Amino acid sequence: MRDGASQGRSASDGKVGAGQASGGAVPMSGPPMPIVLAPFARIPRVPLHHQIREDLELNLKSGRFQPGAELPGEAALCAHYGASRGTIRHALADLAREGVVERQAGRGSFLRQPKIEGSVVGSYRRFRVEGPPLDPGGKVLSLTRRKADANLAGLLGLGAERAVHVLQRLRFADGLPVTLQTSYLPVALCPGLRRQDLDARHLVDILQQDHGVVLSRAEELIAPGIVDEHDARHLAIAPGAPVFRIERRTYLADGRMGEFRRAVMRGDIYRYRLDLR
Repeated sequence: MRDGASQGRSASDGKVGAGQASGGAVPMSGPPMPIVLAPFARIPRVPLHHQIREDLELNLKSGRFQPGAELPGEAALCAHYGASRGTIRHALADLAREGVVERQAGRGSFLRQPKIEGSVVGSYRRFRVEGPPLDPGGKVLSLTRRKADANLAGLLGLGAERAVHVLQRLRFADGLPVTLQTSYLPVALCPGLRRQDLDARHLVDILQQDHGVVLSRAEELIAPGIVDEHDARHLAIAPGAPVFRIERRTYLADGRMGEFRRAVMRGDIYRYRLDLR
């Protein structure tokens, strides 16, 4: 929907909706589901455009919307996020560079087709992913508890109990900042999660040893990208430097997701190696 059209903000729940795309960015068999953004809560001391980009990406990658669906117009996004038009355009430009949205002059912004994924698991007996060994623990930037929105609740398979821990940590290798991680964990799995432990220990050790959480497997999606000002400052690199953007979904033995993680990994000192046998 373009600015000036019937964008609307729901008075009942604060969500932002968008009309259906007319001939959207990607051909599809039927009209796309309107994009409705979950309510947004601003975090102090984090640049607003960075928060908006992260929030939009989580909404758009939730699996609720078809490729080609049109994002709310700039005016609706400004009202939803309490931001200026320039801040909204900055966030949308970042998402366009990452290949998440497609911006069309005079028409609006549209959700792009997901990137093609390759897999070696079905063709080879085993594979190994290696990178720099991370130091235990890390610098905890924040650990908060909140109610999961519809996107996060859907990803984690949460029912009525939708409380989640949101953990942001800067991780190091030999004292050098390497990756910035945001983890989302159901509170029911680890109600006593504490900052003190997370400063010094691996999260997986805390979950298994302190909370009896049995983790069985994980999926990682890795894509190249460029770093924004917020992440660059924490990672001690220049804005625009190459990075890996990583999503990890770690599952329990019963198939439920135990952790959803998003991370930015420095591309100048990190590489993946696949050992195919």
